[in-house]
Amino acid sequence: MLKEKLLGTWKLQSFTGTDENGETIHIMGEGATGFICYSQDGWISVEILRAGRPQYDIPDTELGSDEQTLSAARGMFAYAGRFTVDEENQIVYHDLEFSLIPNWIGSRQKRYVNFKDDGNTLILTADPARMGKDGKPRSVALVWVRNK
Repeated sequence: MLKEKLLGTWKLQSFTGTDENGETIHIMGEGATGFICYSQDGWISVEILRAGRPQYDIPDTELGSDEQTLSAARGMFAYAGRFTVDEENQIVYHDLEFSLIPNWIGSRQKRYVNFKDDGNTLILTADPARMGKDGKPRSVALVWVRNK
């Protein structure tokens, strides 16, 4: 069953977006890191970090300069909530209760699911959305490897 195959922690391998002309970019830059975790009790958590984010001068959540805080926020993507699956169509829905992007709280994120390598590689794709600094609509693909 799809839910059982999703359960566990997965490490990010790539996060790309492809526009209508076939041009592909790395949404959070090459070398982005992160994980996605699907829990037995139906929770999802996602954290993705851009590689090379600058450090704060004083390593405290309240003591970074405005520029450092902005850079840290723009270099991170995170959300959490409940998930449900559509077995027949191989879709997972993420119903967000928390998100770095406030507008996403309360939203439902639809992801198409595909597995490779005997279930050790998870590919989540999404319908085209505006992604990247230029705001072009892109089909998104996130490739995850099962954390062992």
